[in-house]
Amino acid sequence: MPMGKRTCCRACNNSGIYSVVIFIYLSGGSLTASLPDSASDYSGSYFQAMSTLLHKPPKNIFDDRPTKLQLYVDLPEDSIARVSIFYKTNIMENMQEIPLIKEGGFYTFKFEPEVPGADSVTYFFTVATSYQSMYATPLDKNGNIKPYKKPLIDPIKYFEERLKSMQW
Repeated sequence: MPMGKRTCCRACNNSGIYSVVIFIYLSGGSLTASLPDSASDYSGSYFQAMSTLLHKPPKNIFDDRPTKLQLYVDLPEDSIARVSIFYKTNIMENMQEIPLIKEGGFYTFKFEPEVPGADSVTYFFTVATSYQSMYATPLDKNGNIKPYKKPLIDPIKYFEERLKSMQW
């Protein structure tokens, strides 16, 4: 089947793009190696601390059912001494520290709203290493711990509101 004019032009235009992409891909290793050490050093930065501990807070935490709070730790297993979550509800006086164990690649805490009348939960994660370092998440811009504060939602009211918003 003969190649039409549009197909031929499109192939010519794309070949330039492909050759640029291949050039960047093949020379990419040498470009990063040419950077000075000071430009590629993130050792004390906020970015590295955030990339070591990863946690995505759940969109909703319901007041009548358990919720898994998971933390991914990007550190060698032999350097981790302890991973903990500190949490409290609005009616508790002090935060509780709960040590976490690894389940399927994540350190998991199953939050069960046990205390009736609680309206919110506040929590943060810490990781202690065997070489005397501490990591925590979430952090603010200054490196201070800024705990997550999530409201405990009544699921009946939540789904009624969602149903109302979906109706025309």
